[in-house]
Amino acid sequence: MPGEAAQGLRYDAATDENTRLHMSDILNSMRARVSNPRLIQPSPDRNELEQMFQCAVRAPDHGRLRPWRFIVLQGQALAELGQAFEASQPTADETRRLRLRSMPLRAPMIIVSVAALDWEHKKVPVWEQQVAVGIATQHLQLAAQALGYGTMWRTGDMTEQPAVREHLGLADHEQIIGFLYTGTVEGEPRVADQQPLDDIVQYRG
Repeated sequence: MPGEAAQGLRYDAATDENTRLHMSDILNSMRARVSNPRLIQPSPDRNELEQMFQCAVRAPDHGRLRPWRFIVLQGQALAELGQAFEASQPTADETRRLRLRSMPLRAPMIIVSVAALDWEHKKVPVWEQQVAVGIATQHLQLAAQALGYGTMWRTGDMTEQPAVREHLGLADHEQIIGFLYTGTVEGEPRVADQQPLDDIVQYRG
């Protein structure tokens, strides 16, 4: 991100072969990443979640603001989130209310990514802070995939509804960046589409 020194690793002939193979696995995992809407038990355990969060906080972070926090929901907490979804639309008909209540039940775990924003920061604009939390969320997805799980990053109007924000205990300066539905992929995993790079990449110089 702007303002952050680039850090990377370069490999030469002396690099350990196991390290090269490990990096190849990482690249293959990233190229294969897809969203998976059908998720079932099991979901990550506490040790696996800690590994995922350790990856998440390595996101680029201009100013070292660490503007992220995460809320892990499972079990009864998913049903309670569904009740908050329903409460956000009190005039909805019964069909819609039922759908709202059931939305969080599409996965055994939801990780809520929250941006704790410094709106008055003189050097780091809010959009950079939001992007940092978005990247942290992507790191969560990649880490979950490396551990054998699937994810689905969902947003929509529920990220901004007062009833949902209150239920999750968000402060005024915080925003929901996404609901990361997490679990084991049901059935055969989807195959990633490969976008032609000529459509999106320019080389100059």
